[in-house]
Amino acid sequence: MTNQVLKQMEKSPFLNRTNEDRLKAKGNIYFIYSDGELKYIGQRQAKGIKTRLDQHLFGKSYSVNERNIQNGTVSKWHLVKIELENEKEITFKAVTVEPDNLRTTIELELISRLRPEWNIQGKSRLS
Repeated sequence: MTNQVLKQMEKSPFLNRTNEDRLKAKGNIYFIYSDGELKYIGQRQAKGIKTRLDQHLFGKSYSVNERNIQNGTVSKWHLVKIELENEKEITFKAVTVEPDNLRTTIELELISRLRPEWNIQGKSRLS
């Protein structure tokens, strides 16, 4: 299954860090790149991917609930911002894993195999 997702990722077009492309994103696993280099792999239920990409790509630092209280993981905005300040091009891809309940397992397998820089910082369990 992981190999199928890798093939799907390779065939997927790069999307730009624009609101238009963020709104076009479909899938439940996403990949963030800086100047074409894979930096981060994340997952989210397909219905929430646009919100999660917004957090990573446009400056929200974490997930919040309806009362604006943090209820999720910290986004990679701080790292994206540094890349942008260094005039790097940020792009992303999104793919769909079905059934959806496999997305977390596949995400962890992809991280273990591809070892993107922003996923492995401080994560000794992936060493």
